[in-house]
Amino acid sequence: MTHTPPVPPANTSPYPIQEPPHPPSPPAPPQQKAEEWAQPERRGWSLGRIVGAAAGVGAIAIGVAAVLFPREDKPEPRKKKRKN
Repeated sequence: MTHTPPVPPANTSPYPIQEPPHPPSPPAPPQQKAEEWAQPERRGWSLGRIVGAAAGVGAIAIGVAAVLFPREDKPEPRKKKRKN
């Protein structure tokens, strides 16, 4: 196709096709020596670690219960329903 058909004004996009140029960003501050950096604060456990620990403890509890309380080989027979 060498010819682009005309586009009606109602069918054009309200947004620009190309992004406008950005102003230049300010220069980066000079880097400090590693000795001057502050040590990050330790807050404790994150939420992911707490959830993971809870899932692990739960899995261990289920495993211990399965070993201590195994199922019986044959379940008790059910009582037959009485027909009227």
